[in-house]
Amino acid sequence: MKLFTIALRNLHRNTRRTALTLAAIGFGLAMMIFTVNLQHGSYQMMIESAVSTMAGHVVVQAQGYQDDKEPTQLVRDASAVAATMAAEYPDAVVAPRIFTGGLLMSANSSVGVALTGLDAAAELRVQDLHEKLVEGSWLGDDGREIIVGVDMAETLDVGLGDKLVYMGQNGTDEVQSRLFRVCGVFRTGSAQFDGRMAFAHLGAAQEIMGGGDVANMVTLHLDDPDDAFEAVPRLEALLSRPELDVRHWKDALPELFAIIQVDRGSGDVMLAIIGLIVAFGVLNTMMMSVLERTREFGVMLSVGMKPRQIAWLVLLEGLLLGLLGAMVGLLLGFAFSWPIVHYGLDYGAMMGGGDTMESGGILMDTVVHGVWDPVRMAIYFTGAVVFCICAAIYPAWTISKLRPVQALRHH
Repeated sequence: MKLFTIALRNLHRNTRRTALTLAAIGFGLAMMIFTVNLQHGSYQMMIESAVSTMAGHVVVQAQGYQDDKEPTQLVRDASAVAATMAAEYPDAVVAPRIFTGGLLMSANSSVGVALTGLDAAAELRVQDLHEKLVEGSWLGDDGREIIVGVDMAETLDVGLGDKLVYMGQNGTDEVQSRLFRVCGVFRTGSAQFDGRMAFAHLGAAQEIMGGGDVANMVTLHLDDPDDAFEAVPRLEALLSRPELDVRHWKDALPELFAIIQVDRGSGDVMLAIIGLIVAFGVLNTMMMSVLERTREFGVMLSVGMKPRQIAWLVLLEGLLLGLLGAMVGLLLGFAFSWPIVHYGLDYGAMMGGGDTMESGGILMDTVVHGVWDPVRMAIYFTGAVVFCICAAIYPAWTISKLRPVQALRHH
């Protein structure tokens, strides 16, 4: 307790230097907290967007589909699979999908298309594509309806109510064709998405694939994404069909998971470098403080204080600097992060004024909301304290090697 009191008094001796050091620690930690919360929010948005449109929190698909992505690799008896999943998770959304490609033709032109067949009612609860319609309406009860992007509509020179013919192979040498009528036109802001994607009823896509109760994947969308870890083995046991592959979204979208991991890792490296820079500043402060008090330490050694006690005193000063600076940083981090958590950060101007941007092939809203990441905030808080203690190790070791006579002669 006595060492603690002395350490506090020593920090108070040079108030300006201590305040500057605390400000450096606090501001550095605040920037780290702001960054991790913004990162966490952007990752959550990427995951939510990708899961809602390209997969699900849990995905049931045919064995081999993950590697080949062939439209002919189908889940048979898809409605029975979906019913089993819905019965087990009644509060979740079950959405079967078919992904196929071909040629979409109008009276004036043609274009390559990536056609998605979906359950219109289920998708309304899963994704927000209906909110991006600039003309027409979402898929209704007519199985001939199709929704296309603005760039595709311009290329084909079609509008609402116009006819389109889809042509493509269903895995055999036969060419399948089907007549559609445009019921809606969407704009996402992504040229690739708006110029290549089209959406139709699941039943229409099933007919293109040769008929039958089939889907490329049956997706499960949960209220709590963390429940997916428990849902995978449970559904594997319930479905109990060796030709089916039940996957967590991380396994169904490995590229997205890898992008997030790499980005987070590189971000942690950059933040660690900032932490080291701050730690060197603390080291400089501690060295100056120790050198200024060398004669004082000599007196303390002369009256019987042991070198290790002086070393512990210097380490305690580093600990107190770290704790105080980390608390300042935590408060500033909350203050800096609160606006982006509640109001978001608008990248619209950087994206040319649109309301959608593309990141890693995933469409995201241009307003990115931060999300509190308590685990990483705690890690960086602890790291700030540890770095400050480490910065005090060398000064503590240096002063512990002093002899009383040498210290008293120091100027």
